Amino acid sequence: MKDDAKNKPTTAHPLPTKRTRKPPPERHAWFDPWLVAKREPLRNLVGMTVKMIDHYEEHYKVRDRERRPDDAAKHRTMIDVVISNLAHTVLAPPPTGRIAVRLGGQRRGLSRYNNRSLGPKPFRRLIYHLDEHDFLSLKLSTQRGEVSSVAPSEWFTRKIGELGVSFADFGRDPDEELIVLTRNTRSTTDTGERVTKRKPIDYKDTEQTCRYRDELRRLNSFIALADITFVDDGLEPPVNIYDRAMRRHFVILKDQPERFDQCGRLFGGFWLPLKSARRSGIRINGEPVADLDFATMFTRLAYARLGACPPAGDLYAIEGAEGYRSGIKLAMNTFLFDTNMRRSKWPKEMGIGVGTDAEARNPASAAAKFDHRLPAGWTVGRTRKAILKTHPKLRGTWGRGLGHELMFDESRILLASLTRLMIEGIVALGMHDGLLVQHSKKDIAKAIMEQAAREIAGMEIKVEEKG
Repeated sequence: MKDDAKNKPTTAHPLPTKRTRKPPPERHAWFDPWLVAKREPLRNLVGMTVKMIDHYEEHYKVRDRERRPDDAAKHRTMIDVVISNLAHTVLAPPPTGRIAVRLGGQRRGLSRYNNRSLGPKPFRRLIYHLDEHDFLSLKLSTQRGEVSSVAPSEWFTRKIGELGVSFADFGRDPDEELIVLTRNTRSTTDTGERVTKRKPIDYKDTEQTCRYRDELRRLNSFIALADITFVDDGLEPPVNIYDRAMRRHFVILKDQPERFDQCGRLFGGFWLPLKSARRSGIRINGEPVADLDFATMFTRLAYARLGACPPAGDLYAIEGAEGYRSGIKLAMNTFLFDTNMRRSKWPKEMGIGVGTDAEARNPASAAAKFDHRLPAGWTVGRTRKAILKTHPKLRGTWGRGLGHELMFDESRILLASLTRLMIEGIVALGMHDGLLVQHSKKDIAKAIMEQAAREIAGMEIKVEEKG
């Protein structure tokens, strides 16, 4: 007791210790629950893994009885998906080298977006099992905001090389949902930043959703068989030309019922996230592609809603903002998505007084740090006034939240164009407001796109080829 007294601090209040700040949570690419092995040799690796696990369970008496046929099929599919994810991570390593996996219990029941073969408990057991047998490296979550993650082991990575697995070996589970509906809500962070949260909606199928799904399945099947290649440019990430399945995304806003007339844009397909400069390496039937785009489409669709005719020329050419086309385009689109006229500041992508669009071509310039630019002093109010001087009729479309409905009109035109080209036997790769088509077919594609715009929007919308 005396020794304890001697060791007590002499100060009434001990000095505070310096608190070490935790590193921010890591953000990994997500595990893909619909990625499967399509052909050899990846299917051989999946089969080998199934036999290994079956042998282990039999030797150590893990199970009291054999799985029922339905459970056995789900078990094999689950192994297929996990091995395919690990193999894909070897060929196209994500930024952190790892993929995020959820190992906790399912908070809600399974929805149409869940792969029902990946039950929470069986999936967790499989991940632990493959970690023990050196297929993967598991890193459990240790802090809030970070999920557990896996990475292929050194042995597994060598195996992929030995077997000669390539991107051509991967496919998509045919049960994957292609029609996606999310509820988008806006919230404010502690720093005052406005962010959008997207909650998937497990909607009820209708004649409309079934028609959209069947339409997209036909397009995906057509594109899957097409002769599409890519001239390797040596850049990262590597291009997987076999990743061609597209999904169609619809949105509803806060308090809106289920509906499928907002957004409707296509996502998926290796060409969509590809930077525009790299798309020149795509070949269809051995030919370079033409990048066809509807000219000033969004604003023209707004005029179509009014039943009015837009002025001639470039609709983004505004007096006093010459050389700032990118900023005018973002401003006009922003006003179409606004639900009121009380906007006071620009989205963070807008640079004010940082330089012109031409100056942004220099990667080292201040202008290059922003995707869109406006002249110095161009506030929201000043920009709105300048645009309305050229486009007074557009006042009737701003502040009404029409943006997502116009996106739907845009998607209808694009889907109609892709479907008609498919009927003609012409392969086209859909973008958000345009498409890629082999160069020798561009005139046919232009005519079909412009015809679809006339029929759906009731207006002439010219198609231009991007340089």
